[in-house]
Amino acid sequence: MKLLITGANRGIGATVVEMALAQGHQVVALGRNLASLQACWKNHPQVTCDQLDITSADNWQVIVERHQPFDVLINVAGVLYSGQTGELKPDEVAAMLDVNVKGTILGANAAAAMMRQQKQGHIINVGSTASLYAPPGNTVYAASKFAVRGFCIAAAGDLKPYNVAVTLVGPGAVKTDMLEKQRGNDDAALTFTGKRALDPEEVAAAILGPVLEQRPIEYFLPRSDGWMGKLSNVFPGLFLALAERARAKGAKNFNSRHF
Repeated sequence: MKLLITGANRGIGATVVEMALAQGHQVVALGRNLASLQACWKNHPQVTCDQLDITSADNWQVIVERHQPFDVLINVAGVLYSGQTGELKPDEVAAMLDVNVKGTILGANAAAAMMRQQKQGHIINVGSTASLYAPPGNTVYAASKFAVRGFCIAAAGDLKPYNVAVTLVGPGAVKTDMLEKQRGNDDAALTFTGKRALDPEEVAAAILGPVLEQRPIEYFLPRSDGWMGKLSNVFPGLFLALAERARAKGAKNFNSRHF
């Protein structure tokens, strides 16, 4: 398969690229910083690197036209800034909405136009368990990931007649630079309440394994977080009550070897 992967120079995105290569896929690695991409994949001549501003519809159109036809778009790129309501920084709000929501939608839209014509394809958008939970302290990030989930479900309905699948992948805390930036930040304490953080390889294996093979509408990992998150949506008051109790546990886990 030919895969287009955003956020391909670090974290989950880079791990997906590496695993996709090992599986024999053809990969186009996409990111805002072309020099960083090229440095990351200089020893992998089979990887095509291309510069992409995911918040630009015109740039997305250029990328799709340049690399079509392709089978799968994997939208990994995302940003996170913690902060409580009343203390939010406008530039951080804009960045999360632009990258996490606008970028995901524009990319899926551009890919879908091509995939509809070829009557097949798969769009995989990496959300978060924050697509289900709305943790206080990560308010805008949660809002952005809730939006991504809503878009994915609706887009899956739009594209099903064209044999184009849309999947939301929602991992919990993952051992990446994004997680490290939250360590020690009381606003992000709820991110550290689980038993452990996932390795990027676990997320990549899910994306390139059951998600690619079964094409589900959504896939959460750990799987138990998906069910608990949906229950939290039904009873938000209960979730918020439990979140207050869980915050202290998360703060204690800042220095845990499991995170």
